[in-house]
Amino acid sequence: MDRRTELFCSLLKAGLWNETLDIRLDKDEFKSVWNDATRQVTRGLIASALVSSNAVPPKVVDRLQDHLLKIAGENLKMGNVLAQSVEALRREGIDPVLLKGHGVASFYKVPMLRESGDIDLYVSQVNYRKAFDTLVAMTEAPESFEFEEHSKHSHVEINGITVELHRFCEVLPRRYDRFFQDVALKGLSTGLDHVAFEDITVNTPEPTFNAFFLFNHLWRHFVTEGVGLRQVCDWTMFLHAKAGEIDRSRLESILRSLDLLKAWQVFGRVAVDVLGLPSEEMPFDEPSYSSKVPGLVAMMIKEGNFGHEREDWWTVPRESFFDKVHVFFMIAQRYFGLVPTFGSVVVHEYLDRMRRKFLG
Repeated sequence: MDRRTELFCSLLKAGLWNETLDIRLDKDEFKSVWNDATRQVTRGLIASALVSSNAVPPKVVDRLQDHLLKIAGENLKMGNVLAQSVEALRREGIDPVLLKGHGVASFYKVPMLRESGDIDLYVSQVNYRKAFDTLVAMTEAPESFEFEEHSKHSHVEINGITVELHRFCEVLPRRYDRFFQDVALKGLSTGLDHVAFEDITVNTPEPTFNAFFLFNHLWRHFVTEGVGLRQVCDWTMFLHAKAGEIDRSRLESILRSLDLLKAWQVFGRVAVDVLGLPSEEMPFDEPSYSSKVPGLVAMMIKEGNFGHEREDWWTVPRESFFDKVHVFFMIAQRYFGLVPTFGSVVVHEYLDRMRRKFLG
């Protein structure tokens, strides 16, 4: 990794574990680190590390502390909306399961440092329409939200916070989806874990399934568009908190059945080498994959959170037939460029994406 990436990663690790560094940043280094933190949606963690380490001048510290207060306020607001949403659903006989995101924040050393996105609630196919009608009634403009009957989720916005209601937690390529849906149904209905928000307890997935699900979430974003280090941070802190509750035999069976063991192990070295997860807390740790970490981290830094910093196919016009063909080959180039590192599972992901795009 280059100096810029090493500096960012060292501060990210310090923020995750609430540690201090003996470090001082000049103006250009701070600008670089803060730009990366913005693209990776990890400003809370980076700001905390910079402040606690006295790594920047007092004027900058003041601005960073203001930013930390803003993030904390946004998290409190999200927790309030989550509590309201869960209570409303329970009054209708629906007990949702909180997926990823805000449900993982509680595993951080300082939960308020995690920048949140939206709220994801699994409600099952049976309750999907009823849950949507319940929450859309809480919005300021119910008519502006459309029920997406055939999508894996629909969304509403409550007090400025997006709430996604899932009938499926995820849909995998056809080759793998039937097995995955069986595993997911069990992981979202039996042995549930729980977190507390606003004096209420909210369901979260069963720990072994959640360990896989959090990885699968970051993997699918990575392979289709790009993913940031925030998602790897979530996975890392969950594994640290729940290491003793994960059934490794069952987890290995899931990963092998979905051809994802190697991908898990490669990203696992990012969690261990870059983010500081103890190797014994990373199931199926494979040190030989450390050689792949610098290139993988460089790709995530460059592409940003969910690939929003990509400068290739997102900026290409798609109006003419030739534009679409151009984009088609650019996407293919990305997928097949990942095959040497991750194996044939990438090919199945690509073929499934093309099937969905052109055949529906």
